[in-house]
Amino acid sequence: MEPERRTRGVVYGKSLDFRPQPVAGDTLPSPVKLTDVEYVEQPQKSWRDQFRLFLQSSGLTTIPPQTRLRWQAHEVTDWLQGSLLGKGRGKRASITHPCQLLGAIDFLMGLPSELDVERRMIHTLVGRGLIEYRKRISQIREKPMTFAREASQYFSLGFRDQSMISKVSSPGEHFQMVQNIYNNYYFFRSHYIFSILSREPPDAGNKLFSKFMRASFFLSTIQEDGTVAPKPSYRSLPPKEHVVFLAKRDMALQSRLREDEALRNEMQTVLKYFRPLR
Repeated sequence: MEPERRTRGVVYGKSLDFRPQPVAGDTLPSPVKLTDVEYVEQPQKSWRDQFRLFLQSSGLTTIPPQTRLRWQAHEVTDWLQGSLLGKGRGKRASITHPCQLLGAIDFLMGLPSELDVERRMIHTLVGRGLIEYRKRISQIREKPMTFAREASQYFSLGFRDQSMISKVSSPGEHFQMVQNIYNNYYFFRSHYIFSILSREPPDAGNKLFSKFMRASFFLSTIQEDGTVAPKPSYRSLPPKEHVVFLAKRDMALQSRLREDEALRNEMQTVLKYFRPLR
């Protein structure tokens, strides 16, 4: 019998890996470096800003949410420029796979329209990094790679296993199948987002946004111990802002929405299930 291990203060026999690593063949041998993107100097916090942060941490004052988000956007931009351009004061990471950019991408998708300048700057850096990765991985594979095609393949694998999971009776096999489903849907959602941010041509036949919604609802039913709940967890669904961000930029979806009033009404209804980020 496998020894139990303690995770987040609760004892489980097993717990799912919610941050699966990309397969070795999808990781670049050297980091992504952008040589044709101009470096932009980010405003640094003044001593007054630092003092305001100190006062807020002491509970003596508050900082407007938009101001704090702008500071965070500058930090994210510094990190992206340091990692992708090799310039600036920001901490640097070796980006060999797009999943390493997911933290910056999540932040980007949640930025309000009032911070459009910061949002466009982060989008530009992330988008160029994704395009460079796609170019290099295509050269390694010796055939063109698109994020949308990768997403479709991951979804097919996950959906196949999802349709078979009710037939599995062994607890060990059930756990492993749930992990496989999670992994495939995780990489499906990631690659779908990458396809949107790198502005790949729309493929209306794939209906990736609909698959994104289906995968998101199923993933929200998966528990840490590998069991599947009968209903989606409201808190485990992606934030409403992320869903709207993708819907507005999925040109295949937008084309369908313009022609189908019933689909527009359905979208409005479905969006009620997603929680606001703030």
